[in-house]
Amino acid sequence: MNYEDMDRETLIKILREKDIMLKRLCMERERLNYYAGTDVMTGVLNRRSGLELLNKEFNVSKMGNKNFVVCFVDVDELKTINDKFGHQEGDKVLIDTAEILKESIRKTDFIIRMGGDEFLMVFPETTIKEAYRIWNRIDRRLKKFNKNSKNYNLSLSFGFCEYKKGDKMSVESLIKTADFKMYSDKLHKKKRL
Repeated sequence: MNYEDMDRETLIKILREKDIMLKRLCMERERLNYYAGTDVMTGVLNRRSGLELLNKEFNVSKMGNKNFVVCFVDVDELKTINDKFGHQEGDKVLIDTAEILKESIRKTDFIIRMGGDEFLMVFPETTIKEAYRIWNRIDRRLKKFNKNSKNYNLSLSFGFCEYKKGDKMSVESLIKTADFKMYSDKLHKKKRL
């Protein structure tokens, strides 16, 4: 196309259309990036993109000699809810859990759906004491949710692990320790029943 032979109005129209198309492409790319990194059901980070971000944040905390906390979370009795009320209700439980977690954390924190009914909350530059304050907010929201629930009580088991300045821990060992502590919490709850 020869731009010299075009009148000014036609050229402006073509450039505007091109600009609109570029904006649409950019928006589509952002949308695709969002879905590539997000768990579609819950709206939190999926395992792949979440673990990538976790590694980056952990390295930043480690280089800056800052504390770092992860919390492994498991939805208690999800199989029972699925069996008794159907998988659609089980999916709703996962969505509600993610909402409760998202509403409770700070802007610097993030949540990863590890799979099934398991989530990992990440608290960069945080001490375990601060992380427990956040868990207390989650606990209050759970109680409020359960007050309005007619069929069952939503319960979460959790386990924290903290990286402290000078520790020789890796991301994998942080997650493994938090998972072990979550499992201990779950066993402790079952023994009380």
